[in-house]
Amino acid sequence: MLYFIGLGNPGEKYQYTKHNIAWIVFDALFSDGWSFHKYMNAEIRTGHDGLYIKPQTFMNKSGEVVSFLKKEINFEPEHIIVVYDDIDLVFGDVRVSYDRGDGGHNGMKSITNHLGSKKTIRIRIGVSKKIEGGYLAKPNVLGNFSLDEQEFITYEIAPKIERIIQSLREEGREKTMSKYNIK
Repeated sequence: MLYFIGLGNPGEKYQYTKHNIAWIVFDALFSDGWSFHKYMNAEIRTGHDGLYIKPQTFMNKSGEVVSFLKKEINFEPEHIIVVYDDIDLVFGDVRVSYDRGDGGHNGMKSITNHLGSKKTIRIRIGVSKKIEGGYLAKPNVLGNFSLDEQEFITYEIAPKIERIIQSLREEGREKTMSKYNIK
């Protein structure tokens, strides 16, 4: 089984922030609801390809869900796929990576620390804007997406993430990375 962990912050205040792009994507993929798992302290949803998890801790403690999984389930780190925001990518760009550092992302740092390994698959979603000269304007990750950006996430990014997940399941990590990491 695969475990898809979407990083974000709980609460209405953070619902549409750039840090919560994974949760916006997950909610678009499963619009008919989630259930709360009190021992995991997470909202969960079973999909055809695994368990989707939205930790209800704040970003810096996202890895606590991994500690629960380690105690309850026998799995390899490669069975965990983490979906999260990346300020080093342009809004809408998506990259699939494996066995990398946390890139300064506190949620990913927490996952790695609790797991004791970097050997997870990561689906990173860009949240920055490209400005004149090709530079990135890195946003405040606690700033909200505009309504147009929210629609773009729901109708463009979420289906792309769904295709990536399907590719990971059917074609494997290497082929998926080659297929979707095109500039």
